[in-house]
Amino acid sequence: MEYISLVWNEGVTLKSSDKQVIEESLQKEYNVTKYNYTYEQLIEEKLYAQEKTTLRGILLTIEKQQQSNNPDEMTIEVSKYRANEGAIALDMKLAYQEGQWKVVEYGMIREC
Repeated sequence: MEYISLVWNEGVTLKSSDKQVIEESLQKEYNVTKYNYTYEQLIEEKLYAQEKTTLRGILLTIEKQQQSNNPDEMTIEVSKYRANEGAIALDMKLAYQEGQWKVVEYGMIREC
């Protein structure tokens, strides 16, 4: 994996500081180049393998955010795409603990 491209859909209303923490966490965990390119932009930049349907990295799209009644909990829907054969979408429950958001529960909701 050469990169992670993280895209935030318009319906996701996280504060920019929270988005930055997520991006920095991904950078620290995987130590790869980080982009904010859509699939089309990744193709334009030629960041795919031999076939355009297979990326040389991972495209993560934060599709939806649902705030719970508790301000320290939320659920987000995330899709991961690398190739047509392996795209998935997850629901992730996050909790604000010890000064940062942490994944406390997740489950696959669909294969794309």
